[in-house]
Amino acid sequence: MIVETADAGERSEIGALLELCSLPRIGPARLRALLGDRTALDAVEDLRSGRAATVAGLSACRGVDATLIATWQRHAAAALDRAARGERPIGADLLEAHTRAGVWLHVPDSQGTAEMWESEPEPPAVLFGQGAPLEPGPRRVGIIGTRRCSAYGRTVAQLLGTGLAAHGVAVVSGLATGIDGIAQRAALDEGGPVIGVVGSGLDCVYPAANRTLWADVAQYGTLLSEYPLGTPAVQWHFPARNRIVAALSEVLVVVESGASGGSMYTVDAAVERDRPVMAVPGPITSATSVGTNRLLADGCAPVCDVSDVLLALGEHAGSAAGAAVPEAPQDNLGRQVLDELIGGPRSVDELALRVEATLAELASSLGRLQLSGWVTETGGWWEKSR
Repeated sequence: MIVETADAGERSEIGALLELCSLPRIGPARLRALLGDRTALDAVEDLRSGRAATVAGLSACRGVDATLIATWQRHAAAALDRAARGERPIGADLLEAHTRAGVWLHVPDSQGTAEMWESEPEPPAVLFGQGAPLEPGPRRVGIIGTRRCSAYGRTVAQLLGTGLAAHGVAVVSGLATGIDGIAQRAALDEGGPVIGVVGSGLDCVYPAANRTLWADVAQYGTLLSEYPLGTPAVQWHFPARNRIVAALSEVLVVVESGASGGSMYTVDAAVERDRPVMAVPGPITSATSVGTNRLLADGCAPVCDVSDVLLALGEHAGSAAGAAVPEAPQDNLGRQVLDELIGGPRSVDELALRVEATLAELASSLGRLQLSGWVTETGGWWEKSR
C-alpha cells in the first residue's frame, strides 16, 4: 500500500488498524473477532466505549478474559486521546515508524489483490511487508519441512529451490532453519522470487541464525508478517503463520517431516484451503521421513523431481522460459559431474566423494544440469541422459 497517496480518511483507517494490531496479545483470530464487519475506526471506538456486543464477541475468544479486555479498552482510549490532543489521525506515529523502516502494508480487501484471498477462511486483516510487493501474478509453491533435516533432505530442498527459481516460480516458506531456509536460500541464489512469512515483527529476527537470509529476502524477495514492528516471536504465532504460507501456495511440497509438528499444521491448513499437497519420499528407516511417507501412503502425490511440481502447477517442465539450453556445461564442476556419470548412475553422496565441491555446490550443479537436460534423477540415483 502506498500510504503517501492515501487521503485523510484512509490514513485514519490504516492508523486505527495499526493501533488494533499493536494491542497486547491480540493475535490474528482475536483481531478478526474485534473487527467483525466494522471498520477499524469503528472497532476502536466500540472498544473504548465497552459496547456490549464487542465485549461479548471478544469474551467468546479462547484465552480472552475481562482483565485483557480492560487492558485493550485502555489502549484504545489512549490512542484516541493522543490523536485528539495532537490533531492528527489515529495511529499516525505507528504509521510513520513503519514507513521510516521501509515497511509497507498489504490490506487484502483494498489493493486489487482480493482474488488472492477470496476463498481464504481466515484472511489476515493486514500484512506488513518489506521488499517486492505481494502481487497475484507469479506462480507460487510452498516448500516446507523439518528444522532437523538430513543431508538427503538438504539436497532435495536445494534442488527444488533452484529448479523452481529457474522457472520463475516463487518459493514460499517460513524462513525457519532446516528445509524452509535451505529451499529459500537456493531460490535466492538462483535469482528467483521468494516469499518469506515470519511470526514476529519485521525488526525481530527469528531464528537469529537466519539473520542474513532474512535480510536477503527483505531486499531481493518479499518478507511478510501479520505483526507490527517490535513484536517478538512467541510459540503461538507460528501455527497462525503457517496458514498464510498455505494460503499463498498454489501447491505445497513437504520435503522432510516427522509424524507431527509445524509442517503437519501447514499441511492441515493447505488441505482446508483445497491446496494440493505433495511429498518427497524418504527412507523408511529415517525419522525425518515418517511424516512424508505417511502423506504418500494417504494419497499425496510424490515429488521425485522438480518437473513433478511444475506439472502440478500446470507448467511445462522443460527448460526455463527464455533460457537457452547449452550445448555442453561450461563450468568445471558440471563437466566433472558428467565425467563421473559416464560410468553409470551415482548417488549424490557418491558424487560428493568424487568431485571437488561442497554438497551445496553439487546440488546446485545437478539442478542446472537437470534443467538443461543433461542428467536425470530416479529414486535418488543420477545418470547422464545425453
